[in-house]
Amino acid sequence: MSSFVVPAEPVRTALIGAGVRSRTVYAPMAEALAAWVKIVAVCDPVADHADALADRLGVRAFYDIHGLVKARPMEAALIVTPIPSLHSISVFLSSHGIHNLAETTWCSLLAQARQMIQVADRNRVIVRVGENFFRFPADRIVQAIKRTGFVGEILRVISYNDHTGYHNNSRWIVLAGTPDGARPGHQPARHPTSVQSLTHTMPTASFHSSPERFHQAETYRAHFITFLGNRLVMDHASNVKGFLGRHARPGYTEWQGTRGTIVYATPPGKAWNGEGEVRYCSDTALATGTGGHDKHFPIVEEYQDGRWRRIYVDLPVGHLEYANPFFHLRPTPQFESRPWYQILVAEHVVDFVLAVRGLRQSEFDEQDAMMSLMMEVAAHESELNDGKPVSLPLAGEVEAERAAAENLRRQFGVDPMDVESMLAISYPKP
Repeated sequence: MSSFVVPAEPVRTALIGAGVRSRTVYAPMAEALAAWVKIVAVCDPVADHADALADRLGVRAFYDIHGLVKARPMEAALIVTPIPSLHSISVFLSSHGIHNLAETTWCSLLAQARQMIQVADRNRVIVRVGENFFRFPADRIVQAIKRTGFVGEILRVISYNDHTGYHNNSRWIVLAGTPDGARPGHQPARHPTSVQSLTHTMPTASFHSSPERFHQAETYRAHFITFLGNRLVMDHASNVKGFLGRHARPGYTEWQGTRGTIVYATPPGKAWNGEGEVRYCSDTALATGTGGHDKHFPIVEEYQDGRWRRIYVDLPVGHLEYANPFFHLRPTPQFESRPWYQILVAEHVVDFVLAVRGLRQSEFDEQDAMMSLMMEVAAHESELNDGKPVSLPLAGEVEAERAAAENLRRQFGVDPMDVESMLAISYPKP
């Protein structure tokens, strides 16, 4: 059983969106997470999808969010719908006093993020993003190593072909957290101070990676992100999906400390399942003048009965590990290649539930969620200005934000800030 606190009563929750992700990720966890969350309704404008998932979970189906909120069988909602819909659904729920957790990316515009926070604050509800990348096992063990100071202070990260954008922005925010890992309230000091972005686009052989995704060009992006304390992240990628023979995600990452390096890389053909080690320069090695590392400590991932059990490393400062807090969760066939993936989703759901119940301060709060988006907007703003660094936090509306808002307006034919108009749009997917 998980080591997380169990509330006196699970949070009654509606699952909004009955698409592939709800069916393959969230629904299979419903029974295992019953101590924390009780799914009481499913809502999706595609009636067949809503009915099928509701029948599977033994709950009532709704086809319209207005009807769902009017009936109000829930106190909270998990929003698992396309990105353009997240803002309007979140604001509508918050305006009716319903806590909500939305999938990443949290929303499309900074103006939307600010409104989501303002409406939630006004109605005293919790709004969160279901961010998982900083919860990856590799990141968990790196966070633990960082707290020991074993490789010295980590002042530079170089990441290639992992996931430039919102997900990795969240990783760097968490890594830049307080040294002891504590968060006694919002810590803006862990937020970055600037973003610089360079891009290169080239044509490629055309192909479909999925029925709705057609590719005939590829853009390489290099983000240079600065933080307080002389910390730098270089985050770059050309194709995070590994298409065209590119390096498979999670690529190659070095967390560079002042006297050692943590390395995690994906071998060819083994997407998502990497190998890592800690490289350390002892006093003896430094005294010889070679500058090379003389000690290395493997980072080990352990499985039991086909389930991911833990990741650990044994260092001279002690044994460090991140153990599966939901070992009772059996991976679904959808994630056989990533048997640890559902653990991350379970963690963000439980984190949300405990925040709703006032039992735990969120590991990643709404201000962090907005900063991850702000970093991406700043990167696009830098690109529009020939790679000029952009200071953070952003003040006012920038050109990249205006362009994104106009694209949404053209795509959907309504003001993207108009909650009711955006709620009226359906975003059906298989």
